Amino acid sequence: MKTKITLLVLLFSILYSKNIAAEKGNNYFKTSKIHTINNVLVSNIAFASDFYIVNENESTITIELTLNSPSTGNTKVDVTVSTFGTATNGSQFTFANQTITFPLNSTSETIIIPITNDAIFNGDSYFTLALSNPIDGTITGTSKTTIYILEDEEDVPTTATALDINYLSSYLVDATGSAEIVAHDPTSQRLFVMNSTASKVEILDFSNLTSISPVQSIDLSSYGIGGTSIAVKNGMVAATVQGANFTNGKVIFMDIDGNIGSIVEAGVLPDMVTFTPDGTKVIIANEGEPNDDYTIDPEGSISIINVTGGYNGVLQTDVTNLNFNAFDSQLTTLRANNVRIYGVNATVSKDLEPEYITVASDGLTAWVSLQENNAIATIDLVNNQITAITPLGFKDHMLTGNELDTSDQFGEIFMGNWPIKGMYMPDAIANYTVNGITYLVTANEGDSRDYGGLSEEKRVGSGSYVLDASVFPNASLLKNNKNLGRLTVTNATGDTDGDGDFDEIHVFGTRSFSIWNTSTGQLVYDSGSDFERITAADPVYGALFNVSNNNNNLKNRSDNKGPEPEGITVAEINGATYAFITLERTGGLMTYDITDPMAPTFISYKNSRTTSTIGGDLGPEGIIYIAPENSPINKGIIIMANEVSATLSLYEISNDVLNTPNYFITTNTLAYPNPVTNGIVYFNEATNVSLYNMLGKKLTEKENTNSLEMNYPKGIYFIKTKDGITQKVVVE
Repeated sequence: MKTKITLLVLLFSILYSKNIAAEKGNNYFKTSKIHTINNVLVSNIAFASDFYIVNENESTITIELTLNSPSTGNTKVDVTVSTFGTATNGSQFTFANQTITFPLNSTSETIIIPITNDAIFNGDSYFTLALSNPIDGTITGTSKTTIYILEDEEDVPTTATALDINYLSSYLVDATGSAEIVAHDPTSQRLFVMNSTASKVEILDFSNLTSISPVQSIDLSSYGIGGTSIAVKNGMVAATVQGANFTNGKVIFMDIDGNIGSIVEAGVLPDMVTFTPDGTKVIIANEGEPNDDYTIDPEGSISIINVTGGYNGVLQTDVTNLNFNAFDSQLTTLRANNVRIYGVNATVSKDLEPEYITVASDGLTAWVSLQENNAIATIDLVNNQITAITPLGFKDHMLTGNELDTSDQFGEIFMGNWPIKGMYMPDAIANYTVNGITYLVTANEGDSRDYGGLSEEKRVGSGSYVLDASVFPNASLLKNNKNLGRLTVTNATGDTDGDGDFDEIHVFGTRSFSIWNTSTGQLVYDSGSDFERITAADPVYGALFNVSNNNNNLKNRSDNKGPEPEGITVAEINGATYAFITLERTGGLMTYDITDPMAPTFISYKNSRTTSTIGGDLGPEGIIYIAPENSPINKGIIIMANEVSATLSLYEISNDVLNTPNYFITTNTLAYPNPVTNGIVYFNEATNVSLYNMLGKKLTEKENTNSLEMNYPKGIYFIKTKDGITQKVVVE
């Protein structure tokens, strides 16, 4: 009898299934799985969606569970909070693990989860629910769902009034070319622009900002392949070009009228050129990149050129080339210290790629960014020797303040913490000194090697990018395209135990700028998630959050380096030190007061690209600051060279002269004699001072000095110390 009943149930099940198939088509059995337990038809249990988004101020979120066939009345499943998440249960949301029972004949059930709407900034966060222990059903399909909580409080640095920075205009350098690097000569009031794609130096008359005009265009194509960098000092111009077929590049010296004088060889792929502060030397970072199939990999190097002979008197014997051969024996140690040396058949000398140079104010030391290697090289300019290679390490994006937006396929801006580590990999660097300690300031762009013979770029979601299961037990969730699946990472590092899978996720760049103590090599400040938070909250340019420099697609670069800080320069203005940083992708200019290296403050974000169309100033690279005393308008000027739009962006600083009310907060004991009769004043002790005229224009400044020359026309002047003490001085 028992056997007959079993057969009848089985027959009924088959007939029922055939009827359903007849109603839904012959493909039903291919697309829908019918399960039985003890010969009773049961359901597939799943979450209706693999993600939900809720604003904190919405108070609750409703999660739906679905069945593909009606519940038996006993269909149950456990719903638990997974370990994958950053939101705190009981604080940001409230959920007790529970068993959900589906009512008889139902095909869905919902869970309502309270979301805490507090007045505290916790940042965007997420948590995950998981299904387990089904009864009268099977878990098939979406067994986990992630709930993203969007913070309704803001933690965006507020704009300060310390500098009144205003956009003036843009100047198109070459509609068919580019504008990557710009340099300024204060004596002639000319700009020198490297038009790289056209292999030209464009000389511009800058004496009238409302009518910038071309003076001369210098063709460099007969000297090499494409221009790379340009600098000017004391009436001498130095421009660099690549050599053909991975031969040495050249440095071309000319006067401010474009008359070419000496031409000397540097290293392979000279990528950046600069003068020492006294103008006696030119230093070049020779990147030495490989060819596409990686069969040629030249050595990276530094060229130091004595230019005291003038633009027409530099000889090849004046060139000293420094290589990294002395560090080849340290390959194992450098790798262990996280200097990235990973090319094909790599040696230290071949793998290091000098990118950008900054020189100390005393001209004795230079620092060079080794971008792809995530390190800094220190150069002794007295003995012409590379003395150190300092690794920069990693930025932990799980730490509060280091949030980032990681997906171009997630509709909302989601600034979350994720188990990834950013490699600083700076492009441009600058330096300044506080209390005798010199600090480096770095724009942490990030860069990868992507060649036919070696490509390190991977997506986290790639099948070939295998995450260590013991470190990342929720690897499948991380690989979701809404989370980290689309994020571009390296496969050259991160396998810390050498077993073929990845124990750490390393991403290119850190979407920030940083400050480093050159004495210790230690990081003293990083801007964290500021750049993305500031651009997202901008009332105009928030609509262009993480777009690229050639499109207006929201979040286009979230999966790859975000806004991409590229250029940087520092300047002392009114006794404070400021950093100006360009964002290559989103565009625009970030300004910070970095007077205190440990506690910089945000000043402003400016942009001059268009929002309705792809236009305006696109792809800023190089940046310079022109002090009021060197400016044609007696105000400070910031100029950015924009590679994609081939334009120069001009900004003025309206309040970078001595503030008039401060004239009268004075002392009479700072400088003597007063009035000045012999053209010089003296100080009781060594002092850092600036001299201003009655209009507030800075005339000169000196550090650690006991006297100051006052060979100026008769009148009233003001001397101001770095501590803010001001004295009126009369010249008779």
